[in-house]
Amino acid sequence: MFKKSVIVSAAALAACASIFLGCADDSSAVTRYRRTDYVFGTMSTLALYDDFSTEEAKSRAESVGADVSASIYNYENAFSTTIESSDIYRFNAADPGEIVRIESFTYELLQTAVSMYDETEGYYNPGIYYSVDLYGFAPREFSDSKRPYDRESLDELPEDKYIEAFRTLSESFGDIRLYKDETGCYVVKPESYVTVEGDDTVYSLAIDLSGIAKGYVADKIDDYIDRVGYENGYFSFGSSSMAINGSAGSSDGLWSLTFRDPRGNSSDYYMSVRVRDVALSTSGDYENYYEVDGKRYCHIINPFTGSPIETGILTASCLGGTAAEADARTTAISAMGLDRAIEYINSDSVKTRNLKIAFVYLNSAGEKLVVTNMEEGEYELAGEHYKLASETDENGDVVFTGEK
Repeated sequence: MFKKSVIVSAAALAACASIFLGCADDSSAVTRYRRTDYVFGTMSTLALYDDFSTEEAKSRAESVGADVSASIYNYENAFSTTIESSDIYRFNAADPGEIVRIESFTYELLQTAVSMYDETEGYYNPGIYYSVDLYGFAPREFSDSKRPYDRESLDELPEDKYIEAFRTLSESFGDIRLYKDETGCYVVKPESYVTVEGDDTVYSLAIDLSGIAKGYVADKIDDYIDRVGYENGYFSFGSSSMAINGSAGSSDGLWSLTFRDPRGNSSDYYMSVRVRDVALSTSGDYENYYEVDGKRYCHIINPFTGSPIETGILTASCLGGTAAEADARTTAISAMGLDRAIEYINSDSVKTRNLKIAFVYLNSAGEKLVVTNMEEGEYELAGEHYKLASETDENGDVVFTGEK
């Protein structure tokens, strides 16, 4: 009837647009309502499937779409690192030790960020803002503002003294303190700061929640869609975060979901699964990167090196839990590297939540190896370019079976 495949990859969509799309099967009253917005630096898509044959039903869907758009922009205005009135911008601009009042939902998001920082033992760390900016991946790069560490072009690499200083500074994220009382919600900025030889600037902790905020918003939108009574559809942010409900176009209500091939075209994929009523996230080194002397530098920063990941993990996906948590988990797995990532997949944090995780590891021979805790029958590999390199032992632990 209508397409039942959601490809986890960036799509070229019109910003701030809504449309009703009919089905090829005229015997069905089910149609799709879709609204897109450009926000958080990417495209968001709300898709609802229902009987929209009456003007009343169409008007209701459009009202829901407008509410969703308003909510998204409200969240962006609180979480942005570039909007001067946002909670995060004001935190980043605050002095060490300063108390910053924040919105209740920013408080909730920061609680989740701290929890995921602890769960992943620091591999997910929002305190890497300056490292992200240093390598040219922060939105500020598109403005006219200048900082002492800026380079003439991305053909040059950052100075080691800044890499190490900002890596050290990011460690203080673990010292963030949150509290709330009858007057509101607050975050206390750590006392830590760093200086760099030859630079008069005092750098205090600055955070970047882009690795979790889109998932958090997807969770909130999904909750809203459930409350207003739409059972079929999905909400997505570009290639990273999704909340999926039922599919009205399949007999079992499941969607066919594909994970993008990190070294293929945007329409290529390496794995497919069939799911419904699940939140998920995908991270990878293929969407936002540049090369210097043939070496790839992507937007995912390893907090323990202060530089873009060099772990061999090209992409990671997580299904289950909340979309915000999945965002943080896939970012962390990408930074962990093979051995630590497998340890994490086998941890109680993953097992007790029944999370489904898959990642692609590029070994020294150039093979693209798939590691997953999904059982046979829960997924399907695509093509011959990817090889399964894991199995589950008698204890339910994932064991790597490939060559490093």
